[in-house]
Amino acid sequence: MTEQHVNAGGKAGFLGGSLVSVFMSISFDGILETIFYAILGTVVSFVVSLLLKKLFRRYLTRSKG
Repeated sequence: MTEQHVNAGGKAGFLGGSLVSVFMSISFDGILETIFYAILGTVVSFVVSLLLKKLFRRYLTRSKG
């Protein structure tokens, strides 16, 4: 069985090259679009959870009475 050793400089070079290629493939518009959709999804999720909580409270109070 043979062992392959990669020195720290080789690992750092590989990692650095990978990160640079990822950052170069992401556009600024794509980042802004992602942030917008994340905020929109958060707001919609919050509003839906509030509405469901309100509906369940009404349903539970009607079913007890």
